[in-house]
Amino acid sequence: MSDTTIAITKREAASTRANKRLRKQDVIPGVLYGQGREPMPIQIQRVVLRNAFSGDAGRNAILSLVIDGEKEPVNAILKAMEIDRVRDRVTHVDLIAISMTEKITAPVPVNLIGEAEGVRLDGGMIEHALHDILVAALPGAMPTEIVVDITDLRIAHSIHIRDLVAGSGYEFEGDPDAVICSCVVTRAALSEVATEEGDEGAASAEPALVGEEPADDAGESAE
Repeated sequence: MSDTTIAITKREAASTRANKRLRKQDVIPGVLYGQGREPMPIQIQRVVLRNAFSGDAGRNAILSLVIDGEKEPVNAILKAMEIDRVRDRVTHVDLIAISMTEKITAPVPVNLIGEAEGVRLDGGMIEHALHDILVAALPGAMPTEIVVDITDLRIAHSIHIRDLVAGSGYEFEGDPDAVICSCVVTRAALSEVATEEGDEGAASAEPALVGEEPADDAGESAE
């Protein structure tokens, strides 16, 4: 995780009307808690928050909060973020204070690399089921992404969390049997196989000779 210093301000009023007024001014209301702190209403300039999460660590960035009225910066990470889906804008944030000497758990994005064997040779496709993996680590050792090489992935095979090797200083959390991605047969490939099988079946049927009448045992006359 990267360390980003931002300035935040204590928020006096916590009413819905006051929060709406802040958002109109491009200021995001939020709450800071954790490490034995009482929940503290805060406010952050929208552009400041956007810049803080624009680095490689994204929303997993460690924030060094400079708070008005406090002598020492407070290390914190994003705990939750409310978003207005219509306007695609952040409306509220929850930040949690952390210790750099205590492990935290955070979702880390998965980055698939390589071209799967099942895609390259058999016309399959990759289904990416798990886009984030929970990782436990000291804040300074938290990876920015989990790289998964899918080059050897074949049709009808999957990669699970248990198949990954954690790096130095962190470990994976959650269900080890969770599927990260699979290589599956496409509809086009299935249709092509069905067509080929149909053609082979038609070719194997012996055609009747021109002018030959089918035998009819039931229609033979007794001598």
